[in-house]
Amino acid sequence: MLEGSAFAPGHVTGFFEIRDEVKDVRLRGSTGVGICLSLGVQTDVGITRAKKREIGIQINGREVDAPVTRHVVERMVGPKKLKVNVESVLGLPQGQGFGMSGAGALSAATALSEALKLKLSRSEVTCIAHEAEIACGTGLGDVMPQSNGGIVIRRKEGCYPYGVLENVDVRSGEVVLCVIGESVSTKNIIEDKRHKESINKNGARCLSEFLKEPDIHNMFKQSLRFAKGTKLLTSAVKKAVDAASESGYASMSMLGNSIFCLGDGKALARTLQSFGDVYTCSIDKQGVRSVGED
Repeated sequence: MLEGSAFAPGHVTGFFEIRDEVKDVRLRGSTGVGICLSLGVQTDVGITRAKKREIGIQINGREVDAPVTRHVVERMVGPKKLKVNVESVLGLPQGQGFGMSGAGALSAATALSEALKLKLSRSEVTCIAHEAEIACGTGLGDVMPQSNGGIVIRRKEGCYPYGVLENVDVRSGEVVLCVIGESVSTKNIIEDKRHKESINKNGARCLSEFLKEPDIHNMFKQSLRFAKGTKLLTSAVKKAVDAASESGYASMSMLGNSIFCLGDGKALARTLQSFGDVYTCSIDKQGVRSVGED
């Protein structure tokens, strides 16, 4: 049996602008700013010979379709007669703006490259996962930062070598996440004309203002400005943000019924317990890697 194992960090976006005008998926994506999370997705891949190509995908122990990960597997395995088993364990819930779809695709691509001994570079693996997520409409800008790690400015959309990233210099800190309500369909929002116009108008303005002073304080300031300007901020999420802001920085996760915070982890966790499920982690600065690289 051929085997591979990889981890990709989660990623939460504070504000963004959709850039999908061209047909080439390698050139599409989003600009904006976000944080990579130490909670993410670990994927283990096992491959054996078979009479025909078979692909089985499990997420947290359950057999699922997982279209983005399936897209990655089909692209990398091609027509080869192999039985491919993909098992992903998610550290955070899906549909809450934590980049689980991108992390799943990226960790699967990295694990497959290892198992198949393809010797692909990190950039090549990242492009495969990026293209899969764009093609499936589940996200626009998570995969590139998840490949890189840290707090990332997406200056130009697209995957390598087209996309341009820049890191925000920051000391390690505790990140607290809180899920307030039901999951959100990223696809339904980014493909809605009214939402898209509002996102792009506010996203461009917030990125421009952030770049004048690219630090943590301004990132959260512009993130909250974006959430309010796009009217994506619900009253329930706003109450949680207001409460958390007394113990650190806080804003809405894009796109989810959730918030992300940076500051006094214990105080933030206590404050947010009454609002929903709380997760504490840190900033992941390594990006995607084979598990043996930790």
